[in-house]
Amino acid sequence: MEMHELKFVNSDARPKTQIVHVGAPSIQPVMAWYASHFAGDRYAVYVDGVKVEKDRNGLPVSEVC
Repeated sequence: MEMHELKFVNSDARPKTQIVHVGAPSIQPVMAWYASHFAGDRYAVYVDGVKVEKDRNGLPVSEVC
């Protein structure tokens, strides 16, 4: 399984950057988990260095990978 770098950059958290390596099927569940734990924070998500547009629930708006 190919692994992808999932990076969260959160202006309101310490540390500001968290990186995990996951398979493609895990990207959406990890994004949903992060959004649920950091609701209200200002954060961006990158997959393999590309910024991902997310909806209000923290899930990707379009297909990732």
